[in-house]
Amino acid sequence: MISRLLLPFMTLLFFYSESLFVHLFPSEEWFDQKMIVPHFLIIVLFFICAFYQYRTALLYGFIFGFLFDIYYTEINGIYLVLFPFVIFLSHQMMKVLHNNLFVLGIITLVNISVLEFLVYEINHIIKRTDLTFMQFVDWRLWPTLVLNVLFYIILAFPFRNYLLKKRKEWLDE
Repeated sequence: MISRLLLPFMTLLFFYSESLFVHLFPSEEWFDQKMIVPHFLIIVLFFICAFYQYRTALLYGFIFGFLFDIYYTEINGIYLVLFPFVIFLSHQMMKVLHNNLFVLGIITLVNISVLEFLVYEINHIIKRTDLTFMQFVDWRLWPTLVLNVLFYIILAFPFRNYLLKKRKEWLDE
């Protein structure tokens, strides 16, 4: 019973860890005008998609996308749609490419870039940002990718091993 609740609980912890990171690590003071956006939750969902179950990752994408919209954004529906979309994209990419940590890292970078770009474009279209595209890339996209690569490197081996073990248990049932 406890092992069934561990993955949703861990995913919920990663959801909350994003806001904790933002509050505990004030990027404006250290990095001038750079905006560093943690995407720990979506990285965890990519891992679930790659090493456990696509359907579980998609379900969590809808649930946590909805919670993300309610908790973090003023525009409801953006992450509700975009989280499952980038999970779908990563799943399609993994069908074509080999499923290993290096390839998943590249897929993660691509899909975080897609997610960031789509959020930027939506905000730009509805006039909620006045950043030019080059300012967005320089001030938000690059710093965000660097942070999330570091998180990916830290998470990669232990979380992959946990999910492979969980998948084996699930298949044995």
